[in-house]
Amino acid sequence: MSYKHNEGFSATTSGFAVGKAGSEVNVIDASGNLKLGTSAVPFTTSTADTKFISAYSTSTATSGDSRGMYLKHTLGGTIASTGYGDGVRAYTIVTGTGYSYASGVHATMQINAGATVTGSGSGLRATLGAAAATRTLVGALSALHVTSDVATGNTMPSVHGFMRFTDDGAVKMSNLAVIPNASNGTIFAAHTTQTITHSIKIISENGTAYYVMCTNAATNRS
Repeated sequence: MSYKHNEGFSATTSGFAVGKAGSEVNVIDASGNLKLGTSAVPFTTSTADTKFISAYSTSTATSGDSRGMYLKHTLGGTIASTGYGDGVRAYTIVTGTGYSYASGVHATMQINAGATVTGSGSGLRATLGAAAATRTLVGALSALHVTSDVATGNTMPSVHGFMRFTDDGAVKMSNLAVIPNASNGTIFAAHTTQTITHSIKIISENGTAYYVMCTNAATNRS
């Protein structure tokens, strides 16, 4: 494989690479796919506070939409057995020790002093969509799927759960959730049945368990 070097950036018949002569790393292959390292040979550094991919942008447009990154991935194949698809797949693997915080994805929406958001503002937005059609959708569908994958042999700590809520700011949140207004036959409807048949367990930061009461009877539900 031959490289043509130009200050660390190299052209090759297999794409483009970066790095000094003799230590090149292919970053764009012949098909135009962006590749930064491989599972066998990842980019590595021991320098603190490193951002392996970094992009900073500002929009001053007075109308229309603005997005720091836009990815659109179409699943157009016919799967014969098992197949999965993600618009974005983020994966953080902890192999060291002592990390005080780790996450697969960390998303933040910040409103600076003097700025306003007049509609919906959120740190993370998840949408389940379906095009207009006369049909019955199949599958276990949801706008947000929270799952666990803890292998055998592990013992969970006393404080754990599928979701965790922390009120970290100086001004505390007053509500756990915002849901649609109560209406007959919706997810939030009046219910006068007094017999509680089940409960959902939650746990506070100090390890105290609480139970959200619920019932398996729809009698007297509007």
